[in-house]
Amino acid sequence: MKLSVRQKEDFHFIGSGDSGEINIDAAGYVGGKGRGVRPPELFLYSIAGCMGIHVYEALHKSGKHIEDIIVDTDSERKETSPKVFTKISLSFTIKAKELTDEDVTKAIKEALNKTCSIAYLINQVAPISYSFKIVQ
Repeated sequence: MKLSVRQKEDFHFIGSGDSGEINIDAAGYVGGKGRGVRPPELFLYSIAGCMGIHVYEALHKSGKHIEDIIVDTDSERKETSPKVFTKISLSFTIKAKELTDEDVTKAIKEALNKTCSIAYLINQVAPISYSFKIVQ
């Protein structure tokens, strides 16, 4: 996988790759002007997106019909540089009929420990916890 990030102006960068482009900007306190997503946000989007995709995949493969998945994140970072993530929590809301807690737990554990490489890697240094609710 290859991609490129190029400065557009000041702290504003454009990332481009096979899937398209994304605007990236720094936080306001360092000079960003809200022209894109901040890199730490991109990091959490990557984890949440990867986990959502792989949880859906696991449930779908087991014959479950999923209408909707929402993955909310919360995190803690060190206050001093480098401001690394120290904890990440994922909260899944899954809309489906005939879905059990056991089904969801199995799918999340499979994604976290096997199929979502991003979450697997990060979980080694910043523990990822999760919760979920099933709605019909």
